[in-house]
Amino acid sequence: MMRRRLPLALLSLLIVAGVGACGPTAAPQASTWSAPPTPSATPPPPLRPAPTTAGQVRSRVKAAMLDLDAEFHPETADYAEENTEAVKLIAPCRDSLPSDRKRSGQRERLWRGKKVWIRQYVVGYLKVPGRKLADELRATLAKCKRYTYSSDGKVSTILRPTPPPVPNGPETITFCERLASSRPFHQCTLLLTRGNFVLEIDASDENGDLAATQKLLIRLAPLAVTALQKAA
Repeated sequence: MMRRRLPLALLSLLIVAGVGACGPTAAPQASTWSAPPTPSATPPPPLRPAPTTAGQVRSRVKAAMLDLDAEFHPETADYAEENTEAVKLIAPCRDSLPSDRKRSGQRERLWRGKKVWIRQYVVGYLKVPGRKLADELRATLAKCKRYTYSSDGKVSTILRPTPPPVPNGPETITFCERLASSRPFHQCTLLLTRGNFVLEIDASDENGDLAATQKLLIRLAPLAVTALQKAA
């Protein structure tokens, strides 16, 4: 059970009262009280053993899907689509990430509203660590600044906000895009890896407003981290 902290003002009053009780002849003593250490963040659970069959991969992928509701956002009361087709992980400026072809299971879930759009994609591999996919995407982003994303020649520009919506690391990548359209439209991407699994979220809010979209990704990030822990 978490212990309640006494307010600093109350602690000061207690210290003064203690000194006064010693009488006028007692030498005051300096307080040795110090604030208790701030609790550290809960460490992630240990990695589960790697899957050994494609069936195990598919089962764990399914377990890692998000369950958003109207409390999270009025337009996410239920997802609009879900499928297990082999959709590629995001790979700007190239056909696909090299190791993504070795997948053993995948699942996609989509929320679509008037102002918000969220796509979650989870992929599992039997013999490929998720970090390898992250490294391949990171190498792609280092060179890719603009690419054509539609058959009619529309262009996307890669944006790297500072600071990023979610801190980047060996197992985390975030970036945003400005998609060419009749007016500015943005979406942001979060890619997480854990064990042999990769979770990707693409999101847009307030009809493609960049600031609102980054805030949406920030809210989704801890939910995605917890979801991926169910797979690996």
